[in-house]
Amino acid sequence: METKEGLNITILVAIAAMGILLIVFIVVLLVVIYQKRMLASQKKVTDLEKKHQKRLLDASLEIAEAERQKIANNLHDDIGIIFNVLKLNLSRLKKNIHKPETVDKIIAESNTSIDNSLDIVRAIYSDIVPPTLKMAGLIKGVNEMCKQLSTSAGIEIGFATNREYIDFDKTVELQLYRLIREIINNTIKHAKPVKMAIDIRLVENTVTFTLEHDGTGITTAKIKELAVVSQGLGLKSILTRSELINASLEFTIPSSSQALVVLRMLLPANE
Repeated sequence: METKEGLNITILVAIAAMGILLIVFIVVLLVVIYQKRMLASQKKVTDLEKKHQKRLLDASLEIAEAERQKIANNLHDDIGIIFNVLKLNLSRLKKNIHKPETVDKIIAESNTSIDNSLDIVRAIYSDIVPPTLKMAGLIKGVNEMCKQLSTSAGIEIGFATNREYIDFDKTVELQLYRLIREIINNTIKHAKPVKMAIDIRLVENTVTFTLEHDGTGITTAKIKELAVVSQGLGLKSILTRSELINASLEFTIPSSSQALVVLRMLLPANE
């Protein structure tokens, strides 16, 4: 009897042990399956991030190439013509070397051409590295930009801010300046406003740029849709630049006479 009971206990212990081993096996199996799924998900996220980063890089290279092409065109079209004029003037000088009045006239024309070429070079340089931005920072740089665009575009552009100066990383500051310039230029070109109001605010660690205008408005969804099908770089450049500096962009139409563009960017805590 005792032997039978001992056998039963042994069998129960064996069954219990097998049950525990089975449970452990199932738990281990579930953990392995979970880990594989997690690794697969992480790989998927990593692949998506790589694709996103590649898209950003490709777009950045496209923007940089367009900017280089713009500079090259300006140099070829403007400076190239002036150099051709100077070359012709040198030939004229050689032919008229014994005619003082003609020589003086040619020299005066050449000096004017040289002055014009210097103005063009300064303009190109200012477009690449705006002097006011470099010397006085984003706030004064954007304010100066608004004054220049108001005069050249013939529209009223108001400017307001709650800070005289915001301490940015210089690379980010330049990218943000160019992004703001593209937003304003794009708005002037396509929305055809009569009045615009620019506002830049720093509240805690968030910089907010707001553009309000009375032209034709557009929504964020439409902007993204157009950026996909558009052959131009304008909208793509705006979206890409905003992503590169981790800024959010929102396009809204609060009313039939009001449209808004709001850009927000978080600064590091120590700024």
